[in-house]
Amino acid sequence: MKSNTPWIPIAKIQELIQLEPAFILAALAIIGWLVYKLFLKGASQERHRTLTRLFKNLSAHLVAGASAFLIYYGLTAFYPQTPAIERLASYFGFITLLWGSVIFVKTARIYVFEYLFLSHMRVAVPLLLVNLFTLVLSLVLVGWLATEVFSIRVIPVLATSAIVSLVLGLALQDTLGNLFAGVALQFDKPYEIGDWIEIQNGSQKWVGQVSEISWRATVLLAFGEESITVSNRVMAQSEIANFSAKSRPFIRSHVFRVPYRTDLVRTKEILMLATLATVGVRKDPLPLVLVTELTESWISVKVIYYIDSYVNQYIIGDKIITAALEALNRAGIEIASTRITVHQPEELPTAIRATASKASPIAE
Repeated sequence: MKSNTPWIPIAKIQELIQLEPAFILAALAIIGWLVYKLFLKGASQERHRTLTRLFKNLSAHLVAGASAFLIYYGLTAFYPQTPAIERLASYFGFITLLWGSVIFVKTARIYVFEYLFLSHMRVAVPLLLVNLFTLVLSLVLVGWLATEVFSIRVIPVLATSAIVSLVLGLALQDTLGNLFAGVALQFDKPYEIGDWIEIQNGSQKWVGQVSEISWRATVLLAFGEESITVSNRVMAQSEIANFSAKSRPFIRSHVFRVPYRTDLVRTKEILMLATLATVGVRKDPLPLVLVTELTESWISVKVIYYIDSYVNQYIIGDKIITAALEALNRAGIEIASTRITVHQPEELPTAIRATASKASPIAE
């Protein structure tokens, strides 16, 4: 015999759906919009696009949730409570609860974005933190709905599913490893979005600018605009060198080799002026020009300078080398090259010729 009793208890739905939570959700959404308009006017265009998209999505869910609530309210307030009406009202009431939970999660997500944007106005915000917060809050609300509506105790169910948990843990070992490694990296903060880093893992090496940090991997943008994706587990096990100039400049250098009998004082002066005249080189501290090596063929003169832009280091280096070579050429100072002197056998001393002839006798 078919039962007319709805599988979703209407009594539980009526206890949970109230006007006060609906007004609170609407007020939270309005307050989030006001915070965006009042305190995030100076945010970047990308952040404006992100928040605008989030508020448009929230508005659509608010309209849908309000529509479901009005249908539920109309069924319970203006229609006779027959079994069919109660069944229909319980379904729309459950849909209203689900939509209210979605609206709460999306509103909380906006608040997390706004908090991170306000505390990191000039630094990009990794999505990993926001996604983890959204995931945890969604799981809590799902557990709350299962307990309040269907009287399902989630904690005992999880406690008695040790075998399922073990199987899932083994199947998702790499995924969970990347997730927890990403969380650890967020707490340690060896790098942030926008930082230029060098990753050394055994014989493998990657260099690039951090463009994204997800729950699974860190994405780098290399010098050639190619995208490099490195899993968080590999990141956590690697040596990371961070080249972000937040407090100190980068040190770079070039070596120029000049012949012997070159005027070193004049050479140093030319290299110093060429370096200081290059855009991007810091005047404080001043560059250094030092003689660093003497060989049989040349004298090595090293130029050491300081820059703030890691990404422009090769462009700045090209300008310095080009300007220095042109200035040295105008001053008549050549760049030294390796020279090898070859002596003919007749020019060798008699003793050496005699030794060579004994070592290589000519057959008669």
